Amino acid sequence: MGEIYVSRIAKLREAKNMTQRQVAESLGCDVSTVRNWEKNRDGVKMFVRVAKLCKLFDCDPSELYEVVDLVED
Repeated sequence: MGEIYVSRIAKLREAKNMTQRQVAESLGCDVSTVRNWEKNRDGVKMFVRVAKLCKLFDCDPSELYEVVDLVED
């Protein structure tokens, strides 16, 4: 039998007394994206992969990427 991943985003959001809209605005995404995360419709597999990468590399998620400034000529 495989593993089932259940989103905890709603619990975390509610613990911070935030609405789905507030989370979406903070992240620069649509509220439907947050709603889908909370209902296990979308993105949960990506979160699991990020968590596994962090465990594999013993790092924080912010260490998986870097911000590069685009320089216009």
